[in-house]
Amino acid sequence: MIRVFVIVSFVLLATLPVQGQCFASAGNPMGGGANLGVMQQGTLRTMAFYRHHAGSQYYQGNEKYNGISRLYQRASYNYLGSLLAYGITDRLTAELETGYFLDKTLEYRLGGITQQGYGLSNAVTSMKYAIYSNQEKRFEVSAAAGISIPFRNEYMRVNGVELPEDAQPTIAAYGLVLQSFVVKENSFTAMRYFWINRFETYSVNPKGEIFGNAWQSAAFISRHFIFGDGLFKDWTAILQLRYQHHGQTLHEETQKITESSGGRQLLVAPQINVSINQQWNLSVLFEKPLYQYQNGIQLGVDYAVLVNLARDFNIRNKE
Repeated sequence: MIRVFVIVSFVLLATLPVQGQCFASAGNPMGGGANLGVMQQGTLRTMAFYRHHAGSQYYQGNEKYNGISRLYQRASYNYLGSLLAYGITDRLTAELETGYFLDKTLEYRLGGITQQGYGLSNAVTSMKYAIYSNQEKRFEVSAAAGISIPFRNEYMRVNGVELPEDAQPTIAAYGLVLQSFVVKENSFTAMRYFWINRFETYSVNPKGEIFGNAWQSAAFISRHFIFGDGLFKDWTAILQLRYQHHGQTLHEETQKITESSGGRQLLVAPQINVSINQQWNLSVLFEKPLYQYQNGIQLGVDYAVLVNLARDFNIRNKE
């Protein structure tokens, strides 16, 4: 009984503005191997990734915070994501991305309490179109628009207690996702440059809250290497620099903003990719923030690790 009381007390504290967390964010976690450009007609791309994300340091603005308002000792999640892409034509691609939280774990600073959510996140269905494509110059500009659909329309409860937003697998709200892609390759130097932007906006959730708009902009540079013969001869080194911004949460009825919500980060992510027999592509990525600014007092980001596996299938030729 005492343990239940402590859990309920922490959940109530988590609703106070000073305790708002950026760990609860809209949409699905980003994969490290985003699907770039459009697919050739009749080609199916399958992609699966695992992402581990952890945070333990609080921030007030861009300064580390160690005061009494710290609610969690640590927060982490383990996420399995997937993406399917099919080339309807050489300029138009259909995509479906979704994922499952193996866990979203909150370890409270006092009382030794732990809360854990799990389950399906949102599904994003979108269409991607090549606005400009020049095969001779190896240059492409494409854009995508899609709808984010939650798998749940209510918040998860464990042992009769509704989990805080930081532990929820989905925000239970519909959204609009817009993306742009710019890809430039140089076959002589084995270099590749690409720039990705993603914007997300969401409707009101079951608590009458609207998560702030999210925007991410990532620049990549990659270099391809060939080592001898065999199954593992093709390697690619990739460096990603990403800026992401999350707006503050708005309460629709009162039109009040949650002070401790939203923020911005600048992250660096080195990545290595190996092509297995020129069919399967396996990538490993490590992500670390260079700078982070949290509105109010919030838990920051420590690091993230991601493993990605992808393969393309030419369905048209088989047919």
